[in-house]
Amino acid sequence: MLTFDIRSTGALVRAGLNELQRKHLPKAQMEAAKRTGSYVHAALRSEMEEVFDRPTRWALGGLRWRNPSAARPEFRIWLEEFGGKGIPAADFLAAEIEGGTRRLKRMEKALQARGLMPKGWFAVPGRQAPLDAHGNVPGSFIVRMLSDLQAFGEQGYRANRRGRRTGARKTNYFFVPRKGSHLKPGIYWHMPNRMLGCVFAFVSKASYQKRYDFYGVGQRAFNRVALRFMSEALAKLVRRDNR
Repeated sequence: MLTFDIRSTGALVRAGLNELQRKHLPKAQMEAAKRTGSYVHAALRSEMEEVFDRPTRWALGGLRWRNPSAARPEFRIWLEEFGGKGIPAADFLAAEIEGGTRRLKRMEKALQARGLMPKGWFAVPGRQAPLDAHGNVPGSFIVRMLSDLQAFGEQGYRANRRGRRTGARKTNYFFVPRKGSHLKPGIYWHMPNRMLGCVFAFVSKASYQKRYDFYGVGQRAFNRVALRFMSEALAKLVRRDNR
């Protein structure tokens, strides 16, 4: 979370204020805080669009900020920590901001809970994974895939799964190879065309370099405009009063 108090900027000009300017200082701080907060938020959103390839509306919308109040002329900007049905922005952007190993996705936790993927490993898209316009595997595909994997080991997999059969063999389903298989660890798809494809590969590491300078961009944006917005807000209020 980034927290900026506009009063730190007001202190730079307070010593030279006359009585009329001091009268308007609290309201000027509020106006400057709102304007500065909007500017910093826009700078962080623009940076996200610059460093990521086609970020989703979900990612962009995860950038939240709170308006200042009269009692506390400060604004706060943070990444959403509660995702509802989706993964919160604070989770999937943490590694992009801090660097290092990313957090497990819900799909990966489910796979590990069922013993289908080793503890501490990660699932990354394979060559046959379908990708949407943002380069992500669609959620509907993952749900369909997990539907098969939840029934892994049952006779015929799942009775209500759609797909066609060739003799006793069913096509268009997903599976994880057993230990000792010649296939590399991952999730495979017996596709409708009878081809076998890897949709997710299991890897022991998923490390990221810092790409999204959340704190640096936010601080630089604040430094760039806060004092100017404060001076402009104060000057506008004084001119209005003089008229």
